Amino acid sequence: MDEFAQFYNTLEVDKGLLIMLMVMSVFVAIFHTVILMGLYEINLKPKWLFFVLNPLSIWLCSLYDSRLAALVAIVLFLSVFVLGIIGMIVSSIRSGIQSSKEEDAIRIRSGIPALPVWKKILLTLSGLIFFGLVLSLGVPYFIIIVFIILPFLTSLKSNNKKRFYKFQRTLPTANIRSVAMGLAEISGKVKTIEPMISRIGSKKCIGFLHTVERVTTDKDGDDSYTLESSETVCKPFYIQDASGQMIVKSEEIEFIDFEIDERYQSSMKRYTQYLLTENMEVLLIGKAGLKENNEPVFMKEEIKDVFGISPVSSVESYNTMRPILQSAGYFVYFWVILIALIFLTPVNLRNNTIEFGKINLDLPFQNSKPVKSIDDFYDNVYDSYENKVAEPAENYYEADSLEVTQPTE
Repeated sequence: MDEFAQFYNTLEVDKGLLIMLMVMSVFVAIFHTVILMGLYEINLKPKWLFFVLNPLSIWLCSLYDSRLAALVAIVLFLSVFVLGIIGMIVSSIRSGIQSSKEEDAIRIRSGIPALPVWKKILLTLSGLIFFGLVLSLGVPYFIIIVFIILPFLTSLKSNNKKRFYKFQRTLPTANIRSVAMGLAEISGKVKTIEPMISRIGSKKCIGFLHTVERVTTDKDGDDSYTLESSETVCKPFYIQDASGQMIVKSEEIEFIDFEIDERYQSSMKRYTQYLLTENMEVLLIGKAGLKENNEPVFMKEEIKDVFGISPVSSVESYNTMRPILQSAGYFVYFWVILIALIFLTPVNLRNNTIEFGKINLDLPFQNSKPVKSIDDFYDNVYDSYENKVAEPAENYYEADSLEVTQPTE
């Protein structure tokens, strides 16, 4: 506490540094907004709240004491990591529960028994053990793994929608009459073979996607939604363009980015319906093949594991927005790496100068004793953090001198 008070009393924040801190707080506001809306699924109103609140709080504190403004800026900066770590844990638990329910629903529809509870518990414990091991590696490795490696690996995780748009960017749209056998992309109007009745509203259609979400309300009265079940039911249909038509076998087809047809809420559940109807302009990606009578047919591509249908208007909107979203993702990822590197760099204030040290990436427990009990494990953890040799002065890089004010006697 005395060291903090001494550091606080020696701070000097001029107007230039204050302006820089306010500008940096705007960039921090990006992470606050993304974390709260993405990881915590909080509907911020207004969405620009932190872009005003962060710099405003620093400016108001500077009216009282410029040193307090610098301290608030540091707290805002650190809060990104605290919120991020907690948010990732919350999001992982939420995603795990949702994925488990979706997997159970898929298994039940396929006639396969749902995953046993003991396996779900085992998977959860495995995740917690992995998180604990990452945390035990120390701050540098924790930041690198959690804030750089894991987000990158998560972005690579594939699903039918990602595969659909991946192939949509590379495959040419083929004429139905001359489409080559194998993986293909076709587009045209939907034609009914055998109509069916929708789950909501009893509407005549070719197929529908029906979802059920559980509704929870927070203390502010804002609702959040968790997917409980998702069901896609679709009859075979024709896809027709100017060159001809082809029958589509609809088993395992996935509706992608359809507009909502009906939605209502009842008994803390929200029900949503998406419809595939006659003459809808759609784009399909799957496999072109032949039936037993050599009639052309469009079906799921098993090797590439893709079979999706999307309205042409949704595909065009996605292609328009994709470069913008991709640039925003690169921007956020760049700042995550930059902030992680800043936190990994030791900083020391000595003789009125700021000294930057080398990043310490030594693995913990290198000199640990054999673990024969839980006490030995805790002793190794304690020793790995408490018995580190101080970094020699030559490993620090001296920056330009920083003027400080000495406390008055």
